[in-house]
Amino acid sequence: MGRKKTTVKDIAKEVGVSPALVSFVMCNTYNSNSHYRIKPETARMILDAAKRLNYSPNTSARALKSGKYNTIGVILSDISNAFFSEIARVIEDEAYKHNYFVLFGSTDEDSCKFSQILKVFENKGVDALIVVPCVGSDECIINTGSHGIPIILLDRKISAPFPSVTLDNTQAGYDLTARLLDKGYRKIRMVSYDMELSNIRDREAGYSKAMRDHGAGDSDDIRRISHNASPDTVDSMIEEARKDAVEAFVFATNTLAVKGMTSIFKKGYHVPSDFGIACFDKNDAFDIYPTDLLYARQPVVEIAKHSMQILLEAVDGATDNDACRQIVLSPEIIDTNAGA
Repeated sequence: MGRKKTTVKDIAKEVGVSPALVSFVMCNTYNSNSHYRIKPETARMILDAAKRLNYSPNTSARALKSGKYNTIGVILSDISNAFFSEIARVIEDEAYKHNYFVLFGSTDEDSCKFSQILKVFENKGVDALIVVPCVGSDECIINTGSHGIPIILLDRKISAPFPSVTLDNTQAGYDLTARLLDKGYRKIRMVSYDMELSNIRDREAGYSKAMRDHGAGDSDDIRRISHNASPDTVDSMIEEARKDAVEAFVFATNTLAVKGMTSIFKKGYHVPSDFGIACFDKNDAFDIYPTDLLYARQPVVEIAKHSMQILLEAVDGATDNDACRQIVLSPEIIDTNAGA
């Protein structure tokens, strides 16, 4: 027979006080409130007895009473992506420090899946949400926000005003392109996705501005492909670039860079002798190839920590969605051939 679970009544009997008083002390303790409005020594006796008797609170009952579950929902676009998996790790660590648990969902850039995950999290009573929007998710986010659930946008923005933490994507696109131009490349093609996402379009805008500012506006060339483009499509894109005498690529995402470089090396071309490369974040897969490239390193830890900071403030009532805090972080451009 299993050991009987310790109850509030057991603690009350042990200390010689009422169950109501024990419940009051325990509720304040697990909500991180040390102001009991009772004698400190009495509170200490109750807490000591709870520890001695291995008391475990009924978190579901407490949540129903307080309306707070100490749970955060995080919706990412692709948990297998190194950028998002690292962000998830930091968010989870930061949440744990503040006695919050995290539920994760991955949309794969599918708005229907995004909507389903959002509904599940809302039904589970999460206290707040950190979300990476995808195409077609605006209405879902706006609707959920209207229910009073704090929402922080991560990596991307939507048409409605919500607090957000993003990279300065326009500056990143500009800096990567400018550095390629400074290296002597003139015919630079940007490879992007055909999705209306704020971060993608901002990176494209940065690329185009750099080309204009450096007198290469006539060579401004953005090619957009499907998010689910096949390897054959990427292969054709590389061959087309070779025929067009393209000298360098700016890949709008890390995933695109991996696809593009895989095709480049598969076809026997080399980096940087055949194509210069600029992209976002360095992938471990790049170490397989003998490459020198430029990449914009995104401040992953800062992005995650700022997101949690805004979220905690919103949950505590220190701010709300109307405050619309917009935190924009600067990229760091890394040149792997800088020391050569």
